Amino acid sequence: MVHPMKSEDAICIFCLYFHNGENQFMWIFMITCYLLMLLNFINLFLTGLSGYFHFDVLGANHARFALFTILIFSITETVVMYFFISTGKGIKSAIENGLGEIGLWDREKELKMKVFPQLMLTVTLIGGLFIHGGAVDTGAPTSWMHGYIFIIAFAHHIWTLKLKNDAFKEQIAIISELEPDPASN
Repeated sequence: MVHPMKSEDAICIFCLYFHNGENQFMWIFMITCYLLMLLNFINLFLTGLSGYFHFDVLGANHARFALFTILIFSITETVVMYFFISTGKGIKSAIENGLGEIGLWDREKELKMKVFPQLMLTVTLIGGLFIHGGAVDTGAPTSWMHGYIFIIAFAHHIWTLKLKNDAFKEQIAIISELEPDPASN
């Protein structure tokens, strides 16, 4: 009988770890996500302060530090999304192999429906803020909006930090409910 979730492309870097009960790589990956999110917060905060109070950060003016910030921000948000995608594939693979109830997959899908739209919105807001900063730097007549856009984007980013933290907890809870693979013993 074919499992109701069976797919041909169930290969991912986490599948072996779930099946063997070795989650060290997942923990290192998650801690890396948290460190990058902390760095993001600090960078965005310093970029905002340097824009409002006109001071250099580590020898870089506001525009240059904002460029560094958006690069780190893009990498971080991509890594966080990859964490949820990869662990989700591992969860799906484990369930396909009979190591968990199908209800776990429903929880996983619900989790992704909460997290991904907000992650994409924060990327859009911060990315739009950076693009608008370029317009401000060239003297655009809408430069007065830049500070307000920053406050909205930064507030949303702070909210998504809480959302991501809750999502990491739920992801770990789902993973902890998977059965160890008897073939690995």
